[in-house]
Amino acid sequence: MRYTLISIVLMSVSFIAGCNLISPDPAAVMPVDIPDAYVHTSGIDTPQTGKENMDGGWWQQFGVDELSRLIQTGLDANYNLNVLKARADQALANMKREKSNLGPTLDYSLGSQQNYAQSKTRDQSRSSEQDHSYSASLAGGYTLDLWGKTRAEVNAGELEYLAAHQDLADGALTLSTDIADTWVDIVSVRTRMQVLARQIEANRMTLTLQELRFINGMATALDVSQQRQALAQVRSAMPLLEKEEKQRVNAMGLYLGQTPGTPVAVSTTDLPQTFLVPQPGIPADLLENRADIRAARMRLEAAALDVEAAKADLLPALTLSASAAFSSGSLDLLFHNWVVSLGAALAGPLLDSGARKAEIERTRAVVREEINTYAETVANAIREVEDALVAIDRQKAYIDLLEQELSAVKVTMQDARVQYLNGQSSYLNYLSAWATMERLERQLVSEQATYVKERIALYNVTGRQGTFFKETPAQDKKTGGN
Repeated sequence: MRYTLISIVLMSVSFIAGCNLISPDPAAVMPVDIPDAYVHTSGIDTPQTGKENMDGGWWQQFGVDELSRLIQTGLDANYNLNVLKARADQALANMKREKSNLGPTLDYSLGSQQNYAQSKTRDQSRSSEQDHSYSASLAGGYTLDLWGKTRAEVNAGELEYLAAHQDLADGALTLSTDIADTWVDIVSVRTRMQVLARQIEANRMTLTLQELRFINGMATALDVSQQRQALAQVRSAMPLLEKEEKQRVNAMGLYLGQTPGTPVAVSTTDLPQTFLVPQPGIPADLLENRADIRAARMRLEAAALDVEAAKADLLPALTLSASAAFSSGSLDLLFHNWVVSLGAALAGPLLDSGARKAEIERTRAVVREEINTYAETVANAIREVEDALVAIDRQKAYIDLLEQELSAVKVTMQDARVQYLNGQSSYLNYLSAWATMERLERQLVSEQATYVKERIALYNVTGRQGTFFKETPAQDKKTGGN
């Protein structure tokens, strides 16, 4: 009775001390202010709220089957994405392992032993003996989660799994926009090659005409040499475009999980210009829309749970145990000879040289790290959206001005041609305007491709991804398990 009373007193003291020790830390304050609206929002043609069709992925806004096939191939076979899938599977397995600690354990063992003995007496006689023994045992144990240590570890493990799944979603969105960007680059460079090919042919025909004019005394040798220079200049641009095309195709092959150099089925000849970009919304929307922000928040919550688990590790643990042992020299009598044991043990640290308190300090430092990581992720996301909005608006304005410049150059070229034919100006003035027009034609194609890519980027930075993978299991509010 006396020992029972002492045990009850010790348990009560431990419980009261435990309640004080494992009280939650103050909630973390994120060191970043989220503005009410974006600074730059004008010039963005977006669908009305609720009008976007995100089923199957954002790229459906293009309406290009070829692009959809490329992106789906990449989602299935991309190396980096498969790495993220494997990491999510690892996190799921870790979560299941942590969850198993909530339940009891039961182990078994089976054994058989055969002994041989031999002895020799003084009269040189020998005797030998042998015997057999068999054994079996069952041992079960259950550690009560008095202070929530195991439950905190399970919940932290689930959050790490959910964060890994968000990493996968973010990787899929990034991959899809990378594939779309590369597809746009391939279409763009092939379009510029077609434009350049027409320019080379036009310069070749002009050179032929100038040579005929020279023969007929209507042009000078300088006019012919200047035209040859113009032809050589446009021809020299073709190898660079061919190099760019091969490099873009190689990059696409890598995105698709193929060996670089493998032909890629890209036959589209015109860039899409009319697809809508998503509503940017308000900066606070990023907290739910961006997978990388959700992952950072989950890791912050997991780090806070690690602190609670580390604090609970300072307190004693109560373990219940039961075992049954069977042994016999005869196999058919094995389960007739048995011993059953029941026990309970209260164990806790007395002296660990500050190791457990150091672990608490470490986990709290991890929380501070995750707070700043989360804040940086949020701030960087807002910056990316601001940059995307400005880029779309200013790129469109730049293209409009390029088109005006191209129109003006064409007028200048016609005037210079008329003056040259009338003998009022040199051929160089006409060639200069012509070369400027050719450069602007190719540049305009390149800038239009950049404009398409800037609009694609808005899907990435706003987190408007659509559905890539199956939803993760819902969180169990009681245990944190699935």
